[in-house]
Amino acid sequence: MPIVDAQVHIWSGGKPANLRHRQVAAFTKDELLKEMGEAGVDAAVIHPPTSWDPNANELAVEAARQHPDRSRSSATSRSTSPRAARSSTAGRSGRGCSGCASRSCSRT
Repeated sequence: MPIVDAQVHIWSGGKPANLRHRQVAAFTKDELLKEMGEAGVDAAVIHPPTSWDPNANELAVEAARQHPDRSRSSATSRSTSPRAARSSTAGRSGRGCSGCASRSCSRT
């Protein structure tokens, strides 16, 4: 049975504000693939950390396009509308993107 990590991040936009994430300015697809190999992980779903890297969607989609047997991506939208989120990520489905997550929040 293949081992799939259901949530990984790659980025190049600086250190994450959340200290629970590794504190490096960039973590590349090549570094991810190396660690996956060392851990015996067959594939991963890349969740772009757009909260600290606005280019993370593009990195994730490109990684999934280059390594379709090892990774898929789930694009992230900052829209508060599910319809707008689907629309903004729809063009990525043919390029390794398997889904989308909407980062909406409400404040009370």
